[in-house]
Amino acid sequence: MPYLLKGSLFGRLCDECPEPLSGVQIVLYRSHGDDVVAAAVSPEKDTFRTITDGRQGQTVLGSGTIDVAGRFSVNLLDDYDGGPIDIDILPGSLTRAAHRMNGEEGQFGITTMVPRWREGAHGSVAAWEYTLPSRFWCKILSHFGIWTICGRLTTCEGHVPIVGATVKAFDVDWLQDDPLGSAVTDGTGRFLITYATADFRRTPFSFINIEWVGGPDIYFSADLGGSSILEEPPSAGRAPGRQNIGPCFCVELCSDKVIGTPETQPHWMTLEGFSIHPAAGGFGAQFSAEGYAGGPANAIVFGNNVVLGGNCPLRNGGVGNPLEYRFLVGEYSWTTPGDDPLTIPTVAPTTLRPLTELVGTRVGFVSYFDAGITKWADVIIGPGDLGVDGWIRVEGKSVTVPIDPAPATAVVTVNTGNFLRMFDLFTINTPAVTAGHPLRLPGGLPKTEAGRAIVAGEQEPIRRYQLAFEVRDATTKAFVFADGLSAVIFDNTPVVAALDLEELRLNACNPLANQNSVHILHTVDHPHLRSFSISIRNNTGTVHSPPNTPSGTFAPGNFFFRGGSSGPHNVTNTGGTAVDISADQPCAYLVTLRWITRRWNDLGQSLDVLYCK
Repeated sequence: MPYLLKGSLFGRLCDECPEPLSGVQIVLYRSHGDDVVAAAVSPEKDTFRTITDGRQGQTVLGSGTIDVAGRFSVNLLDDYDGGPIDIDILPGSLTRAAHRMNGEEGQFGITTMVPRWREGAHGSVAAWEYTLPSRFWCKILSHFGIWTICGRLTTCEGHVPIVGATVKAFDVDWLQDDPLGSAVTDGTGRFLITYATADFRRTPFSFINIEWVGGPDIYFSADLGGSSILEEPPSAGRAPGRQNIGPCFCVELCSDKVIGTPETQPHWMTLEGFSIHPAAGGFGAQFSAEGYAGGPANAIVFGNNVVLGGNCPLRNGGVGNPLEYRFLVGEYSWTTPGDDPLTIPTVAPTTLRPLTELVGTRVGFVSYFDAGITKWADVIIGPGDLGVDGWIRVEGKSVTVPIDPAPATAVVTVNTGNFLRMFDLFTINTPAVTAGHPLRLPGGLPKTEAGRAIVAGEQEPIRRYQLAFEVRDATTKAFVFADGLSAVIFDNTPVVAALDLEELRLNACNPLANQNSVHILHTVDHPHLRSFSISIRNNTGTVHSPPNTPSGTFAPGNFFFRGGSSGPHNVTNTGGTAVDISADQPCAYLVTLRWITRRWNDLGQSLDVLYCK
């Protein structure tokens, strides 16, 4: 009976700062020895240990990689009997922004356990969730020379989270102050800065090590919308609690230069629900450095209408003038001329243009009185609300509202007293953004060419973009906030697909009663394919499916999985993939080619071919 262990694994940097062990390998071993029972009933905090012998002589039951959300799923060996298992982690593949552990050796035993198996339709499943205490997780990080600052930035008055601020950390040294790193605060004001030992142990005189003590002496600065909101003096790094900090350091910072709540602070937080903070490619980021979303196992791209979420207050809180905002876009290119479908473009745009490809977006509601009753109407921004250079100003917008008796209407002007904002800021019409690139196979692939490979000149390349968000005072034109997403993939290209049978090429009604096999001709190609499969079924259900019929699946990190082809028709009508149908009963059969892309919210499509036997 198959066994599957699922769960999640986190490490705690401090009490309020757990993090998923993203990228860490989890390995399960068959337990043996005299102390199995004692270890199995002991709490995890008493069983953590460093493994120095690689558990020589123990059987590996299964392994897996923990995803960006801290989740894992491991299938155990077929001969596993449900008994106790040892759980280890190998953190050598953990990635922290630009700091990689580079596969250094290190294996750590967490616990011995007897899973509580529950039988299901497809085998037995057990769950295990655990968060490593900070004394263990920080020990592991220090083993690899990884240092972490987990902090929170708020207003000094009221301790309201400051969203979208860039926090920088520095180390006080004798000759120079070392910049350790920076991070952008999220919706709760939290930030995470990762750095390595070398970032604070060396000076320009590489032969001299000025940092005599074990850890750095930390002070901070912070910017919001291009303005400084926190500037600690270097002497703060010599204060108690800031001197000689350890590999895990948690801090609360506040600024007295920011007044108000997140509703009164401009910020851009999401693209289709995926957070743009931390920055793409950084630790904990929901966007990879390449611009894919949802972690390496998903590598999601975006097409159709894409919603950008955040907030732009109606007025500049410090001055009282109206605010206006806009988004900008630029496209990456390749280092050599031509659009290479087998590489990701790496040359960032030198300039960004105003993003004017706008779909009507409900940004909030406006209240009004109708016969003494308070009513609400949608406030929708559309192309007509775009000003010069793409600026959008919501305050002062005229909204036509229905009043009794119908069809009478009135006009209401949006102001701070009658407006209730929503989270949506802008909906991008991405097909209009990508329309500048004509399809390389605009008519798709004819059925008569099913089975042939799509050559590089016909393949659609990856289109990578950069986005920015700007807010300014509508009266003075002074900028008050800016943010950006360094990389995102937009893809509106259709899947190139074709399906046919050799046996039906000359006569689509040809009965296959005396045939021992059918030869499937298939082609499927797309720059962001998730999977494809071919099945044959009749009215009793599926009779042939992978691995007997063709299929393919995206593997995490393999950004260039595009599909496949069976090989074209040949003169002997034996091209493509042969499927043995000699044992199939006389009936009508349906051959189906199904596919789904990694485009967000894609539900998949299919092609069918019928034959009789």
